[in-house]
Amino acid sequence: MIRHTGIQTVLAVFITLSAPAMAESPETVEQWVDEALANNATLGALQSTIEAAEAEVEGSGTWADPVVKYGLAPETLEGPNMVGHRFEVSQKLPWPDQLSASREASEAGVVAARHDSLWQTRKLTASVKEAYARWWYSNQAIELHHETRALVEQLTEIARQRLDYGEGSQSDLLRIATELDTLDTQLVGLKGEQARISSSFIPLLGRRPQPSGLALTVPPRTPMATDSLAEIDHPLVQAAEARTAEARARLDAAEVSRRPVFTASAGYNGLWADESKRWIVGVGVQVPLSGQRQKSAVRKAAAEVSRHQWQTTQAHRDLLASIGDMTAAVQAGHGRLEILDERHIPNQRAHWEASLNELASGADRLEDAITSARQLTGVQLTRTAVIRDLFSARARYEALSPMPTNALSN
Repeated sequence: MIRHTGIQTVLAVFITLSAPAMAESPETVEQWVDEALANNATLGALQSTIEAAEAEVEGSGTWADPVVKYGLAPETLEGPNMVGHRFEVSQKLPWPDQLSASREASEAGVVAARHDSLWQTRKLTASVKEAYARWWYSNQAIELHHETRALVEQLTEIARQRLDYGEGSQSDLLRIATELDTLDTQLVGLKGEQARISSSFIPLLGRRPQPSGLALTVPPRTPMATDSLAEIDHPLVQAAEARTAEARARLDAAEVSRRPVFTASAGYNGLWADESKRWIVGVGVQVPLSGQRQKSAVRKAAAEVSRHQWQTTQAHRDLLASIGDMTAAVQAGHGRLEILDERHIPNQRAHWEASLNELASGADRLEDAITSARQLTGVQLTRTAVIRDLFSARARYEALSPMPTNALSN
């Protein structure tokens, strides 16, 4: 029988090896978010889109450029009299509501572009947080794999002591050795998967993340929005509403285009011999004869309004559905985590400790102890996956929520 002090020594070593190591200078999720927002090419392109829309506003609602005409009578160049010149300036006279509709359409385009940028910022923030959670999970999986190996190595010491006392067998040591070989092979796969995940972050961050310790906290339980809101103040819906407003303004402009277009002109005709008759003024009217072109433009603009109205309705419905999905995911994640922390992990840890004692006393088989070691770190890995999914679901919920997005707290 192995002495009690030997078992206590083994258990003390187990406790020491299974304590998590403290990482120095971990990269925080806030640092990742700031880095992605500062360097993301899509956000840069959207900012240029906003600037282009703002520039269009400056030119909207203004009159068309006047037309200046000059004419010369060639036969007067060699004559004894003055050379015959003709000057004329003409200006189209817009309808007042035509100018206002043009400006309203351009201003709505700016609003839509700004909300698009805000929505992209929210999505990018959520994507970065999800990526951070995946990278944290990848590191945690490798750490828990090392812990599994440390647990199995504890069984080696017990098996040797049992062999020394004539109660064990050489096959037990060989079984532990093969289990360690299997774990080493699995570690190669985990590191390969980690390298693949690292490469997938280049489009998001512009670089590979450092293989340093990460700090991921469990999102707290907080009140969440319901999915029965009639209206949601969200950039996705607001962008769709702005595009509907822009389409309505384009429709108003198309309706105005069905009216006659008036042109005023003034000029000087040097071909008249009487100088008092050389100044001229005039008014022109462009009347749509068939009106078919204008009718087609109105029908097209009306169809665009209808299309954007349907898209706005669908965007609102999709947003409500997504909020409901993420709310359910967050609530389920907290429920699973509570069971793991309060019952599953403590029970599995007690099972492992009982397996150690029973193996040392000869009341349990080695294979059962190996299974218990794997189950202990396996349930810890399950908890890690639940935290990863909960953190990701909370990040997506924050992107979909009507709440402000300036806070990056979890």
